[in-house]
Formats: sequence, structure tokens, C-alpha cells
Amino acid sequence: MQHSEPSSSPVDIAIVGGGASGVLLAAQLVRRSRLRVALIERGPHLGLGVAYSTHCLHHLLNVRASDMTALADEPDHFVQWLARGDRGYGRADFVPRAIYGRYLQDLLAESVKRSDGRLRVVAGDVVAIRDRQDGVELDVEGQSPLRARKAVLATGHRPPSTDSGAYHGNPWRDEAIAGLAPEGSILLIGTSLTMIDVLLSLLEQGHKGPIVALSRRGLVPHRHPSAPIPTPEADTSDLFTGSLSQRTNRFRARLRAALDWPGLMQLLRPHNNELWHALDLDQRKRFLRHLRPWWDIHRHRVAPQIGEQIDAAKARGQLSIVSGRVEIGQTTDDKVEVTIVRRGSDVRETRSFDRVVDCRGPRNEVDVQVPLHAQLVKDGKLRPDPLNQGLDVAVDEALIGRDGAPSDRLYVLGPPTRGRYTEIVAIPDIRLQAADVANGLIAALR
Repeated sequence: MQHSEPSSSPVDIAIVGGGASGVLLAAQLVRRSRLRVALIERGPHLGLGVAYSTHCLHHLLNVRASDMTALADEPDHFVQWLARGDRGYGRADFVPRAIYGRYLQDLLAESVKRSDGRLRVVAGDVVAIRDRQDGVELDVEGQSPLRARKAVLATGHRPPSTDSGAYHGNPWRDEAIAGLAPEGSILLIGTSLTMIDVLLSLLEQGHKGPIVALSRRGLVPHRHPSAPIPTPEADTSDLFTGSLSQRTNRFRARLRAALDWPGLMQLLRPHNNELWHALDLDQRKRFLRHLRPWWDIHRHRVAPQIGEQIDAAKARGQLSIVSGRVEIGQTTDDKVEVTIVRRGSDVRETRSFDRVVDCRGPRNEVDVQVPLHAQLVKDGKLRPDPLNQGLDVAVDEALIGRDGAPSDRLYVLGPPTRGRYTEIVAIPDIRLQAADVANGLIAALR
């Protein structure tokens, strides 16, 4: 889908970010209201964002198709879209993310058509949002300012670090592994889902050289069962009360009582944010510091066939998983010198790699190097959440400013709200949030 022609005519709602989160919100607003909406995207590919802009068909969704609808009130929307296109995938399949990206683009195109001119897509980077008497004014780089009654930040993920020669801080760009010799050595910093994406891209292009994946604990995501499993029947109410240690002990007791990991995680899946909100700030800090890595490898699992590829790469000696820490040394255009200290050891191991890719996962925290963040921080409209995971937001996703007061004009959607929700990076979570935000905006502007 192409961007529409820029227009300075005012709108009711401006959505900053045209990735998955922004598209889901735009679709809900079009379906539920007659409001005028502008969807503003700085990149060339609407609806894709980081996750769905991949060209690698081995990058699969981590959730079966049956739970990947973009619309909370239409549970079979994605499955029906797959069937109409005769794409060869069913409800229980893990669909390539590139195909899901086309689904989101189709959803946006259908929303634009349905809107009859009320939804327009604008190309540009929003570098400032300022209060005006009747709403806000958005400075869109290279265009005239855009007036809106309310604005929603749906800005998605940022890369872990910056590029420098053979060190690549953005693992989602093709350049991260482009030009690497088939026999070249590569270090992937991180062992979670981002690492797996880069690994699969390397294998797809026929890479034969050694691959080292390193993280503090060396934990790799588990895989889904080969076939869907029924959700078990078990009382988990005591997991929502007491201290973090007490809850963890009760959780382990469930496992000892033969309630296996996949079943327990599936049982808790609809209640993850409720679990999070029941923890106080100190308990949340302890969870992030000590338990998050183990939670993530069981909660954010990969498709069975991806797990098989990881096991095969390890079995043939191509992939090595290392637990420890790394220090980046001298970097040139074709080499990176690193020092590795393995977990439990004081020995400093110096090694040279043809390529290093930062796979530690996306960043969502406040960053004054981002022009929009810098301006909003300066104006007192934005502050980090207490855990520095993202932007501080109220119960209704209103942006909280320096004075602790929630805005009545600026809202946030998707991964930047990670500090409040922690589980807000997957479509099943974002689609519910998008529906709630849409309903709140419609009610406020009615």
C-alpha cells in the first residue's frame, strides 16, 4: 500500500507509527466510529514494523494461526484471510511472518477503503508534538504541521545498539549479515528470539561457518508441542497472591504435581498481565532481575520446526551456545575483537570474529537521542516508567508527564507501554489493547 498525499487538514486522531500496533488501532477506529484518522509512518513499508518486514520464510510466527487475528472481536479473521488466498496454511500452523505482514497490509488497505476518506496515511517522521488550544500539533519532517484533537504514540521497537564496522547493532536489517563469507565466523550477542531470527537467516542463505550465541545465562527459547494441546483444568488462584518467592514456590509445586510447562503457561496466558499487576514495584524489579530469562524461554516459545533447526545446528557443531559476558574491543570493517568471560570463570578469552550482531532484543525505553522523545521530555510531557522499560502511562494508556499527571491528549500503544504491561509485544496482547484504546478515544471524542 502506498502513502497518501500529505494534507494539513485537521484530524480527530493522529497515530504516530504505521507498524502493526498503529494498523490495529486504525482498523478499530474505522470500524467503530466516524472519526477522522491520520496514520503517520516514517518508513517505506506500512503495516510491517520490525517483526513483519522480514523476507526470510523461515521466520515463523510464535503463535499458531488460530490465535493471530488482528481484530479482538473477529477471532477467525486471520484464518479466513489465509483460506481466501489458498495459501496452504491452516488453524494449527505457524505461518511465516512475511505472510502475516501481507495480512496486516491488506487489513490497512481494507480499512482505508472502508473509511471513505476518513483514514489517510501520511509519510514522514514525527519529530515534535505540541499542545494547542483545541488539541495537538504534530511536526512531521518535510511536511506542514498536522493538527489533531488527540495523538497516539505507536512507535514500536528500536534496535539494541548502533552499527560500527563489522559490528551490527540493528539485527533486523539485511545488512546485519549481508556480505559475510559462507565460512565466516559470527558472534550473536543474545540467545533469545532475535538471535534465532538471525540464525535462521544465516542458515537460509547457506552459511557454513561457526556461529557463537552468547548471553548471560545461555538460555534458548523452548519449542511449542508438535500439536495443539488442551488447556488443563487447574486452580491457579494462589499464584496471584503473596510474595514473589511464595508464588514461585507454588508455581514449581504445580510442575512437580505433573502439570507440565506448556500446559501451565497456556493456562496462565490470558492472565499474565494480571499476574504482573499483582506484584509491587520491588517484586517486579526482582522478577526482571532474577526470573525474567526463565519466564521468557517458556512463555515465548518457537515453532517445533524452528526448534529442530536449532538442535541440528548444535548437533553438527556449527552453533555454540555460551553463557557469560562479552566486551567489544577493536572493530574494523571486516573484524571485531572481543573478550569473553564465561559464566563461573574469571578467565578472559580473546577472540576475533568476522561479524558481530547485537541480538539482545528491542529497546522501548525513553531515549533523548530520539527527537520526539527529546522534545516531549523537554516540555515535561513524557517520563520513563518506574522500571525504565518504556514510557510511563496511566490505566487508560494516557502518557504521564514529568509532574505525574496523565495527559488528556497523548496516548501510547504497544511495546512502549512495556513497563506497565510487560507482556505487550505479541499480537494477541496488542489487539486487545488497541480495542480498549479505540473505545476510550471514541468515548472521549463523542
